[in-house]
Amino acid sequence: MKNKRVTLKPGLLAFALAAAFGTSAHAVGAKVTWDDIRNDDKTPGDVLTYGLGLKAQRHSTLKTVNTRNVAGLVPAWSFSFGGEKQRGQESQALVHDGVIYVTASYSRIYAIDARSGKRLWEYEARLPEDIRPCCDVVNRGAAIYGDKVYFGTLDAGIVALNKDTGKVVWKKKWGDHKVGYTMTGAPFVIQDQKSGKVLLVHGSSGDEFGVVGWLFARDTETGEEVWARPMVEGHMGRLNGKDSTYTGDAKAPSWPEGPDGKKVEAWSHGGGAPWQTASFDLEKNMVVIGTGNPAPWNTWKRTKEGDDPRNWDSLFTSGQAYVDASTGELKGFFQHTPNDAWDFSGNNSVVLFEYKDPKTGKMVKASAHADRNG
Repeated sequence: MKNKRVTLKPGLLAFALAAAFGTSAHAVGAKVTWDDIRNDDKTPGDVLTYGLGLKAQRHSTLKTVNTRNVAGLVPAWSFSFGGEKQRGQESQALVHDGVIYVTASYSRIYAIDARSGKRLWEYEARLPEDIRPCCDVVNRGAAIYGDKVYFGTLDAGIVALNKDTGKVVWKKKWGDHKVGYTMTGAPFVIQDQKSGKVLLVHGSSGDEFGVVGWLFARDTETGEEVWARPMVEGHMGRLNGKDSTYTGDAKAPSWPEGPDGKKVEAWSHGGGAPWQTASFDLEKNMVVIGTGNPAPWNTWKRTKEGDDPRNWDSLFTSGQAYVDASTGELKGFFQHTPNDAWDFSGNNSVVLFEYKDPKTGKMVKASAHADRNG
């Protein structure tokens, strides 16, 4: 039997493309507000968040393109990231006021006209030769708020650009790229429900080089750090530029001690990088994010001599962390793979949702996470 080709009528195709690429009523250059971001899952004319909404459910209400006619879609235009820097492309694009914002490998970002495919502007970070990206040179996307777009760079930096011109507004270096810190994940915009302040949240990458994973919150206007939370037990966090609290127990009992009573070398490196993108529970004022594998991979380097590796958890790695948006305090944690020896990590997106308990009839706040441990 021959495959049937379904062709959308020209008018329908144009409407489908318009719906997909934005028919926002905003004027050109309009700023993105917190309400825009908060309602991203309810406004199909734009895409303002990684995961299409604070809960990362990736669900669109658009219906023009469906299972009956999707086979009839044809390309309207194509865009090449060009040059010798093709490599992996893992970005989720953002769309606002008919402009697509998409990142590319080697810390590049483009603004593209959604209807024509014309490049409006581009920015390419000037990277040092000694960067140490462990797992390809990809970038997973940007964040947008106000008149700025934000994205991370492979030399452990984060950049804010004017969304209309591509001009640099601010740049921050948050880690030492020479020891393995880098950034490949998309940052995420949240609002601290206590202070009302809009924050830019992002994590670090680099578990494979044994650096301690960090989650940061920044002022969206200046890039200044508001709080920072290390994801290895026993390390000190920061709030408003000062030491705040230890992550977990200050003595880090989930990481073993060596014969001299000091923590084994692995603890000082640790891993646990939250290198993917967060979700945000508005009611709980809580950032929810996965943490990466512990380091080094060799479990025996994270075990007391002669002991069973199963006696140690290597907190707070390979799980999902619940972080207070106001203070950066770790409110809770669920570990998917204690003392992970297989690089299962725990970074896959945490999807937030509610369901009705069949026994009580009450709504339950829940999360879903597809872990690599199966």
